[in-house]
Amino acid sequence: MRYTAILFLLLTAATTPSFVRAQEAAETRSVVRGTVVRPSGLPVVGARVELFETEERAVTDSTGRFVLRTTWTGPALLVVRALGDPPVSLDVQLPSDSGFVFVLPRGVPRLTAMTVRPAGEFRLTNTTRQEALTPLDVVQTAGAAANVSRALQLAPGVNAVDEGTGLFVRGGDVTETRVLVDDVVMLSPARFNNPTGHVGASLNPFLLSNATLAAGAFGAAYGNALSGVVRMETAGRPTRNSGSLTASIGGASADAALAITPRFGVRALANISNLGPLVAAFGEAQPYDPPPRGGDAALTVEFATTRHSRLRLFTVRQQQRFGVGAADVSDQARYAAATTEGLTVLSWRDTTHRWRPSFAAGRSSHTRDESLTAFALGTRLTSEHVVMAVQRAPGTRLDVHIGVEQERFTARYTGTTDETTLFRVNAPTVRTGAHAEIGWRLHPLAQLTVGARADRSDFTRRTTLDPRVALAVQRGAWGLVAAGGVYHQVPEPILVRGQTAAPMRVSQASLAVERGGTVGARARIEAYARRWNALSQFTSDFGVATGGVGDALGVDSEFRWQWTEKSRTRLVWSVLDARRTDPQSGELAPAPASVTHSIVWLTEREIGRLSLNSAFRYATGRPFTDIIGSVPSVDAPQPVFGAPNALRLPGYLRSDVSISWLHARQRGPTAVFWASISNVFDRRNIMRYTWNRDFTARTPVRSPFNRSIYAGATLLLP
Repeated sequence: MRYTAILFLLLTAATTPSFVRAQEAAETRSVVRGTVVRPSGLPVVGARVELFETEERAVTDSTGRFVLRTTWTGPALLVVRALGDPPVSLDVQLPSDSGFVFVLPRGVPRLTAMTVRPAGEFRLTNTTRQEALTPLDVVQTAGAAANVSRALQLAPGVNAVDEGTGLFVRGGDVTETRVLVDDVVMLSPARFNNPTGHVGASLNPFLLSNATLAAGAFGAAYGNALSGVVRMETAGRPTRNSGSLTASIGGASADAALAITPRFGVRALANISNLGPLVAAFGEAQPYDPPPRGGDAALTVEFATTRHSRLRLFTVRQQQRFGVGAADVSDQARYAAATTEGLTVLSWRDTTHRWRPSFAAGRSSHTRDESLTAFALGTRLTSEHVVMAVQRAPGTRLDVHIGVEQERFTARYTGTTDETTLFRVNAPTVRTGAHAEIGWRLHPLAQLTVGARADRSDFTRRTTLDPRVALAVQRGAWGLVAAGGVYHQVPEPILVRGQTAAPMRVSQASLAVERGGTVGARARIEAYARRWNALSQFTSDFGVATGGVGDALGVDSEFRWQWTEKSRTRLVWSVLDARRTDPQSGELAPAPASVTHSIVWLTEREIGRLSLNSAFRYATGRPFTDIIGSVPSVDAPQPVFGAPNALRLPGYLRSDVSISWLHARQRGPTAVFWASISNVFDRRNIMRYTWNRDFTARTPVRSPFNRSIYAGATLLLP
C-alpha cells in the first residue's frame, strides 16, 4: 500500500524505462525468434507461441514472425497454437541464436486470431504483447510514482475520485475491489475518507511479473468482490545474480537477485522513504505533521520441483505513517494514521500434464491506528486464505477450470472519542467457496464461457449462487464481447456491528466492441449497466447504514496508437452516471464515485538511451454534500446538510512528465539518471471543502503537493 501523499515517492529504479532495459540486460534475457507458417508457406497471423516452462507468450505478427523474451536457460519446450488448429511443439535449448520455423498444419476450420480481451479486463504484464499497455508500464508511466494501483487507475472504468491509490471501479466503492497476490487475498479494508485520498493495497512493482485489473465482468474463479479484482503474480526465481542501490532526497532502496542453483533462486528488496525533505523544498498544500514516511521489505524464494512445476514462497512487510491538518468539515481537525501490513504466500503450480493443478495458501495482516481530532479508530485484521484449483490446458475446443477456497477472516475494531468507547467489534468469520467454469468453442469465430460459483459465510449465514456468462466473437480485426452475471460480497464487520449481515449484491451486463491488431492502432468501446442491492455503508458520524441500493450506466473507451517502434500514445475516456442510497438521508443520490467524465492521455518516446514520458489527466469533479447552515448545540454548532451529493467539486486537471537516461559501460556498474516534474502547471486541484466553526464559510482543501521537481540516479550492480 502507498499513501496518497506519496505522489513523488522515489521515482527510482522502478520508474524509468532505461532502468527496465538495464535490469533486463542484467538478467541476460534471451530472445527467441521464429516464424509460424502453413505447409504452403503462407504466414500464420495471431498464432500464440508459449514457453511451456514459464508460460511466457508471444503472438505472431502480420508476417508470421514472433519475438519472445525470457530469462529461462537450458532445455525448454516451445508450443505454438492457433485457435482451431492442433498445437505444434518443439524441444529447444535456450539461449539460442537460431530462428525457429514452425509449420502449422490446418486442423478444423481455423478461427481468426482471438485477441479480443475479456469484458472489462486491463493488464500490466511483461508476457502478453497485444494488451493495451507496454511491458512494465506500471513503472514507466509519468506520475504513477512506481505504484501498481496508481498505474491501474489509468484503466478504462476506474474513476478519478481523489489523488489516493484506491481503485473506484465503475461507480463502486474502493472496498469493493479485491486484491489477490499469487491467488491469495491481500487485505485492503474499509477506511474513512482519508484527507489525502483513499488508499488501496499495493506492492512494489519489481516484486511482480504482471498485474491485471478485471473491472466488472470477471470470471467465476473470483468471488467476494462487487466491482473489480486485481490479480498480481509475483516474480519467479532469477537466472543470474544481480542487484541495485538507490539513494535520493526522498529515501533509499536496495534489491538483490540470487540464482543459487539452476533450480533455486532468491529475490530480496528493502526500501525506506521520508517525504519531509521534498515537502520542505517545494512546499505543501496541506499542513503535514509528520510528512509521509514508511518502508517495506520483501523476500521471494522459489524452487523448481520438476521441469514443469515450481514451489514459491513470498513474504512482504510494509509500514506507513503520516498526519495532516484541516482534515474534516471543520478546519480545526487533524488526521493521523500509522499502518503496518504483512503478507506471506506459499504457492505451487504444475504444468506437466494436460490437467494443471495449483495450490496457494497465505496469511495477510493489517494493523492501523488512525485519529480524526477526538475520534480514534483501531483496526486489527487477519486473513488466512487457501485456494486449490485444476485447469485443463488450453488448445482444445473445451477449456475447464474448477476450484475451491476457504478464507478465515478475523476483524477487531475499536472506536473511541474523548475516552468513551463508541463501539467495539470482534468478528471472526469463515467463508467457503467453490466454482466451475467451461469455455466452449461454439464456432471457429466464437467462444462461449459459462461459469457459476457458490459461497457460504458464517457471518451472513447464507449461501449465495453467482451465475456468469460471456460470449466472444471475432472476425478479422473486429471483436465483440458480451458478458453478464451476478456478484456477491460479504460486508466487513465494521459495516454491520452486531446487526444481521446480508451479502451485498450487484448484477451487471456489458457489451464491448474493439478493432485492431497486435501492432499499430487499436480501439475498444465497452458499455455496461449495473444494479446494486443490500449495500452496507458508513454514515457521516461513523455509524452504519444497511440495505442500500444503486444503479450505474457507463461507457469506457480506449484508443491506442503506435507510430513507430519507439513512439506510443494512449487515450482513455470513461463516462459514468451512478446512483446509490445516501447512508445519511436514505435517499437515492449520485454515488460518491460518480465522476461523469474521466480522460487520460499518455505518451512515450525513446530516443537512443533517452526516454521521455508524459501523462495528462482530466476528470469532472466528484459529488459532495454541501452544508447549508447550522443549529446550536451545547458544545458547538452542528451542521445542517443540503441535498445529498447535489453539488460537484471543480474539475480535476494534472500533467506530469519524466525523463531518464541510461549510461552503460563495458566494464563496471551501469548508472541510470532520471528527472521528473509532477503537476507541471502547478494546478491547485480541490479535493474537498472544510467549514469554519459555525459553518458560515467554506474553504477549499487543495491537492496534497505543489509542483515538484525530482531527480536522482540508480547504480546497477552486475
